[in-house]
Amino acid sequence: MKYLLIFSLTFTYLFSAPAFYGVREFKQADGSSFKAKAKGDQHLNWIETEDGEILKYNPESKNFEYANIKDNQLKASGARYNKDNSKRARSQRHVNRLNRDSVNKLWKKKRETR
Repeated sequence: MKYLLIFSLTFTYLFSAPAFYGVREFKQADGSSFKAKAKGDQHLNWIETEDGEILKYNPESKNFEYANIKDNQLKASGARYNKDNSKRARSQRHVNRLNRDSVNKLWKKKRETR
C-alpha cells in the first residue's frame, strides 16, 4: 500500500511540471518559423514571442495565433501570428494586444481554483 501511494504521488508530479522556459523555434502551417518561449503549466499555457506577443496554438488551423481571454480561458483569436508584420496583422484583424499582467492574473486564478 505504501508503495502504491508513493508511485501515485510521483506519477502525478511528473504530469504537473512547468513548461520548458528556454527559447525554441516554432513552425506555422505554411512552413514559416519564429522564436518564442513556452510559458505556463498544466493549468494554463501559452507561447510568448521575443517581441512580447502572447500566442496560443489553434489545432484547427495548425497555426500559432494571437491569444485572447474569453470566459476565463486563454484562446486563439483566429488571427495568425506573423513575425515580420506583427503590428499590421494585429490591426487588420482587430485583435488587441494581450499584456502579461492579464495572463498572469488568469494563470494565478487557474492555479488557485484547482
